[in-house]
Amino acid sequence: MSYFIKYNSPLQKRRVTKGYSQQEMSKHLGITQSQYSRIEKGQTNPAKHLKKLSEILDCHPSEVFQGEIQKKIEDDFLNDKTNSFQRMFHERKEGYVHLKIDGWFTKKQITENYKMLIRELNEWRINEGGIRWKHK
Repeated sequence: MSYFIKYNSPLQKRRVTKGYSQQEMSKHLGITQSQYSRIEKGQTNPAKHLKKLSEILDCHPSEVFQGEIQKKIEDDFLNDKTNSFQRMFHERKEGYVHLKIDGWFTKKQITENYKMLIRELNEWRINEGGIRWKHK
């Protein structure tokens, strides 16, 4: 026996969490219960009811159909600490660098990384044979 409720959609989860039945929701929207059911199942376009749904469910219109599911995805994405700022200097072309930047960085982190990159670019030189050496 399972004590967990399986919701078919984020809209259904929001409705149940707020304590509304489909019948009550349909009355608030001025539609039939079967019309509301089709909205909840994703069988009809809810666009004209979106503003009213967000008011009833006390959320932003963009959260009506995504809500906690979307928030969880965004939180996981934003809290990913695997930031990568990689640089590779071209062996034969002085001043050329390949950058690979991945992850979320603060403005301060970006500024610091670019300052470091500029310092490194100013220090690296190439001789005629294409061999890099650090110029002091």
